[in-house]
Amino acid sequence: MLGRFRFAYLLATLALLVVGRPFLPDFGRSLVLGMLALSLITAAVTTATRNYQIWIGIGTTTAIVFLSLIPHAAGRVDIPVLAPALGVAYWSFSAFLILRRILLRTTRVCADTIIGAICVYLVMGLGWAQGYELLSTLAPGSFALNNAAITDNHSFEGFIGFSFVTLTTLGYGNIVPLTARAEALAIAEAITGQLYVAVLLARLVAMQIADRKDASAPPD
Repeated sequence: MLGRFRFAYLLATLALLVVGRPFLPDFGRSLVLGMLALSLITAAVTTATRNYQIWIGIGTTTAIVFLSLIPHAAGRVDIPVLAPALGVAYWSFSAFLILRRILLRTTRVCADTIIGAICVYLVMGLGWAQGYELLSTLAPGSFALNNAAITDNHSFEGFIGFSFVTLTTLGYGNIVPLTARAEALAIAEAITGQLYVAVLLARLVAMQIADRKDASAPPD
């Protein structure tokens, strides 16, 4: 149903969330949640191998959006913690499914393979952004914005830029980790980002070489 370029749909929604969002009219948090929901559902559709996985993705997306709209604690459950926690788990699982498809179930490098690899990179950045949101919610003051400690619940969209700056080891310095846990999380993302590019490139080159050898091998 999705055709040869199944990951192109996911790349479009991820790019819209990460890069296109600031250029769209400002409708507040509803716009971010809508774009996040679109990306999560697209991830479910493009990565699922069974129908029930799509419904799990839709259900998880609904839960994340619903919990994100509740700004207070309910009973003994800290509601603001649940949404980013689900987001971290969901993005991690989506990245795993995409990697499994493009690296283990693909024998040759094609356009969709490259697009899928780019999607994983963007998914990693979004997953870490929600990880920073989770840590900021659990431990206010873990990060500083423009030399002032963030003591309230810093939003997911506020950490998107910091996440990708860290993932690419660019380091603008407008948001910085203040605690050992926050610093460890940032270090882990920076290392993962560099290793992902190096390992993925090696894997794709090996797949391309193997495909050329198979194509040039004389028939038995």
